[in-house]
Amino acid sequence: MVKLTSSGKALVVTMLFQMLFGGYLIAKDFYAYDDIGSALTVLGVYVLLGVFTGMFLFGKQLGLAGILWLSTILIVFQTLFIIITSLRQLDAGFHDPSANLWIILLRYLFLLLTLIFFIKISRERRG
Repeated sequence: MVKLTSSGKALVVTMLFQMLFGGYLIAKDFYAYDDIGSALTVLGVYVLLGVFTGMFLFGKQLGLAGILWLSTILIVFQTLFIIITSLRQLDAGFHDPSANLWIILLRYLFLLLTLIFFIKISRERRG
């Protein structure tokens, strides 16, 4: 493992909380919504996030890039989903964003924290 700066440690802690949040989403999809397909998709995304976090912990630059890339893709799809469902182009059922507002706010918060720590880590590595 590589010695992490305070920003690196904060990013790892943020990723750990984000993976706990993913576990909650998986359980909610599986048990509350009885949506196994969605639960498996969420599991895949958060396993990949864990792999990228592990790579970052071992000093691989691809890990940091993967965290940012995957977080950005997640938030872009979340935003598109919100737009499509708010225009009533899609019936989201249990996954309706207006019924899951705090979940959406947490996703945006995690993205914001990820971006902040990514920028700090990038600056630390340059200078």
